[in-house]
Amino acid sequence: MATERVTITVESNIGEDGPLTVMDTLDQFKDAFELLAAAISQEPGGEKIRWRLERLSKNSPATVTAVAYSDDPEIIAGPLVHRGKQRFSRDMTALRDSGEVSPWLRQKSSVAKQFLRRNLNGVGKTAILLEDDAPQTVIVERSARASLKSFERAEVAAETEDKSHSEFGMVDAHVGRADTYHGKPAIYIKDRLSGSLVPCILTDELAAKEGPIHSWTDAWTGKRIRVKGRIYYDRDGKISRVSAVDMEDVSPRDVSLEELREIDLLGGKTPVEHLDELWGYARD
Repeated sequence: MATERVTITVESNIGEDGPLTVMDTLDQFKDAFELLAAAISQEPGGEKIRWRLERLSKNSPATVTAVAYSDDPEIIAGPLVHRGKQRFSRDMTALRDSGEVSPWLRQKSSVAKQFLRRNLNGVGKTAILLEDDAPQTVIVERSARASLKSFERAEVAAETEDKSHSEFGMVDAHVGRADTYHGKPAIYIKDRLSGSLVPCILTDELAAKEGPIHSWTDAWTGKRIRVKGRIYYDRDGKISRVSAVDMEDVSPRDVSLEELREIDLLGGKTPVEHLDELWGYARD
């Protein structure tokens, strides 16, 4: 099985030859691995993953390489680390580009924000090479500012949520992606009115019925579903999250031309009779 490793480089804000303080460099390495561990821990067994130091270089740019391993012999590190690295890359990109703050990043917001702020003062560039098909994550001043803005907007939005406004009902939506919400299995559904992704948290029973988390993306993404459960709204009346107890796939069925012809849209009236009645010209 392929070895899962990560290489992180840190450069000064005045280029490769610029000075880096010991604390900035080490803290940046530490926070990067803490955030990566948080992304991996969203996978079942991910909390068992540790990082073994393989190489550390103080030459500019400062570089550290580490290899993932499990301290539990029953946990195979490779597959879940690979999925966690994909999650890290995807969610860091979404944080920067679309302002979306993933649940695990919310939980680690203080670490993430101090990691990003160093790229505004002292650290000029942080590059995280995941060494697989996930794109390299690069943090520079511009991307750090955009990501910090995303955190600010998310915190303001969270303050407006009115969790007391809820009702039990059903939501008809399309699945944006499968993921987790504060460590719990979830799918993110696209609200048809706002276009935003809304977390739909699954019960343990529902999650077990649907199978392993990593298989949901293939099974659900893009599909139309109906979700039954408690629906929570924010103060503007928009859905903020759903606690689901059941969900079903809404699959369109083929309709024959004969079935369409049998539909009586006019209630037995002729087109002329229907228009006369619609326009107020109906006669006794």
